Amino acid sequence: MTAPVVAILDRNLKASQPALSKAQHIAAAAGAPLQVIVNAYSSAMVRAVGVDAERQHAARKQISKAWHKRVTELLGEDTGEIRVLWEKDSMDGLRKAILALTPSLVVVHTSDDSDLRRHLFTPRDWQLIRKAPCPVLCVHSREWNATPRILAALDPGAGEASDDGLSVCVLEGARRQSALLGANLTACHVLDEMDESLMMVAGEAIPDYSGSMEEIRAFHRDNFFQFGVAQGLDKSQLITLNGPIAHSLASYCDKEGVDMLVLGTVHRNLPERLLLGSTAESVITRANADVLVIKPEGFQSPWRDNDDDQ
Repeated sequence: MTAPVVAILDRNLKASQPALSKAQHIAAAAGAPLQVIVNAYSSAMVRAVGVDAERQHAARKQISKAWHKRVTELLGEDTGEIRVLWEKDSMDGLRKAILALTPSLVVVHTSDDSDLRRHLFTPRDWQLIRKAPCPVLCVHSREWNATPRILAALDPGAGEASDDGLSVCVLEGARRQSALLGANLTACHVLDEMDESLMMVAGEAIPDYSGSMEEIRAFHRDNFFQFGVAQGLDKSQLITLNGPIAHSLASYCDKEGVDMLVLGTVHRNLPERLLLGSTAESVITRANADVLVIKPEGFQSPWRDNDDDQ
């Protein structure tokens, strides 16, 4: 059986639920079941109802019924399975539900409902990106173009197997979504700015080589194009960007009307190694595109360790 696509709903019953509509689109294209999760727990309702178990049960039943009705209104009768959770610890409830479903993709809305263009990044989103056992698509309310544009952010590094492996996973994820959505696919590599103090270390990262800033950038540019061609991409699908990684990717997505940016959980660019950082969260807060975060091959979710400890 095909692994399901999971949509995590906003907790506001009247919200437009863009994660739901986009998850349904992907699930239908993939021939995969759609699973819908919402945590309906309300501390205000608990206080209002009181400790009476029968009244609490009735209230929860009514809330669950309201959510089923709302999802049906948004999607029609073909809504898939709807799981209305009632968990005071919302993250733990979400973790258990996702592990039980073993999805191929989790779709979550990371923007608020105001006029903010950028994503509103929350601790929940951080947990999903870093710990969920599958790719996570962070979306906002803007609809995709009739022919969507997908950008895969790749960094094959200096030929290291681990770097190449992550880029392969990102490219495979981008290709899958491109096929499902009938999208145009482009791959890019960001040639990040380095200050002179990092050049010696950067040179040491390139086998049998050291040189000027421009020579180092040319090395990585050539390596990216070689990697892309080896992976079956046409040269017209390959571009390089210059500047800080998160800003460069976000600016390109805005300028070119990119609908979905695909990247890995761990960015392997040299300055990112030195700064012990990851660009996924930074890009999500800046990008006007939806962001699909891919886990590396062999990724082991730390969520499973929690179950083992219990």
